[in-house]
Amino acid sequence: MLKMMVAAGFGAGFGFTFLETFLWTAVGGCLGVMVFYRLSERLTEWSRDRWLKGRAKARARGVALRRIFTRRNRWIIRVKHVSGFLGVAALTPLVLTIPVGSILAARFFHHDRRMVPALLISVVVQALGVSAALTGAVSGITRALP
Repeated sequence: MLKMMVAAGFGAGFGFTFLETFLWTAVGGCLGVMVFYRLSERLTEWSRDRWLKGRAKARARGVALRRIFTRRNRWIIRVKHVSGFLGVAALTPLVLTIPVGSILAARFFHHDRRMVPALLISVVVQALGVSAALTGAVSGITRALP
């Protein structure tokens, strides 16, 4: 959420037009989706190996192990089951962030060929909204200042 809003805010702050702000925000988001979706298998394996090694070290030291199924994990699984690939795609740019949402989408819905287009459409639509809101807000502020 923060990256997309900061990027659109900087674009509007530097005097980019709405179209320029929207295009750069959308292109950056779509590139992020493609990169993280394609790298998700490697990133997931790396993360799991790291997690297992840390868990083995903690067990060897006798430290209490952290919970596996946390509130956040429950929420992600609930979104997956209740709203499916469209819910994950809709939440990806602003709520889940592009890297996390893309990795989750690839992990849960890699078999569904509609997942990548849904992610890309979601990024473009949300980039449109964020760019419109921030471009309008910045132009309103600059008009109000002397």
